[in-house]
Amino acid sequence: MAGDRAALEALLAQRLIVCVGPGGVGKTTTAAALGMAAALRGRATAVITADPSRRLKDALGLADLRSDPHPVDLGNGAGRFEALAIDTKRTFDRLIERVAANPAAAQRILANRLYRELSGELGGSAEYMAMEKLYELLAQGRYELIIVDTPPSADARALLAAPLRMTELLASQAVQFLKAPSSIITGSESSVMRLTLSTVLKALERWTGMTLLDELADFVGGFEHLIDGFRARAQAIDAALHTAQASFVLVTSAEVNTIEATLTFAAELREVGFPVAGTIANRVYDFPATARDTTRTAPALRKKLLANYADFAALSARDRSALARLDGSPAAPLLAVLPVLAEAPASLAGLRHVAELLAGTANAVALRRSRRGPSA
Repeated sequence: MAGDRAALEALLAQRLIVCVGPGGVGKTTTAAALGMAAALRGRATAVITADPSRRLKDALGLADLRSDPHPVDLGNGAGRFEALAIDTKRTFDRLIERVAANPAAAQRILANRLYRELSGELGGSAEYMAMEKLYELLAQGRYELIIVDTPPSADARALLAAPLRMTELLASQAVQFLKAPSSIITGSESSVMRLTLSTVLKALERWTGMTLLDELADFVGGFEHLIDGFRARAQAIDAALHTAQASFVLVTSAEVNTIEATLTFAAELREVGFPVAGTIANRVYDFPATARDTTRTAPALRKKLLANYADFAALSARDRSALARLDGSPAAPLLAVLPVLAEAPASLAGLRHVAELLAGTANAVALRRSRRGPSA
């Protein structure tokens, strides 16, 4: 089973790759392997993971992975390769500093106790910050290729819609109402209700040590002046995801249900104008129907080996049949097939092996070195 090598080479020449797909198919590892394959071709590459389990650091052999790019040494002949994970709070703070009208306005928000408590937990903020980090890296111009490893498919939809959704929230009537939260009390229909609400709020203020209504108004009012900045960045992110230099890659296993879900998701992405390059199938069995000559093996052992091999050959036939759906699909053509490995890559060497299986990077580096001469 093989993918489209020319299409994969064209993919690695892009500026932005977004890896999407269901959970449990090795998407994070595949995204990192794509990044390494590009770097081994000499391209300056960054991989961003929004995966909450932070598995990327294990595949890269890193002790930790945060929102600042972490360099990964691939040796001579390779391009710069850096990896980072999303730190929602830190990225949110940086965003406030960038879009605020002046440093004083930024500090007003950053110093607000409600902001400090909620900035890492606001609905949709994690997804928004993943896209904000992408915007930041694109604007820096330090990388020839950026790869985004998204959460599983259901969350990936939220991630892609997050920039526009956040601006809609900030401009909503609910937020405008919170600018004057005392109206919660004054607008109550009865004096009993007003007294009850007032008592509850005063109790909360004593318990938390916060002047709740004032700080809520200050918190929301601070964001009012950032809406234009948020909106401009949201539009820039959305435009970057729709350009000809961007490609979406769906990662799947050879399970029939997973492939059907992959095809459905590919169609949804195309419907809203996202450029889908194709699919990478991971953890695929690929054994020939006939085993190698075992005539020199002891009869009892030979029988067991052939029985085991027959099971693997049957699994391979099943996977070939399932992947035929992708081979004939214009919506999500098969770019590459990665085999089942004896051990999941949990080190830099293991990930490099996956990159070589994915795109033949070892040969590419050897060829480049032979053209350049010995490396210093």
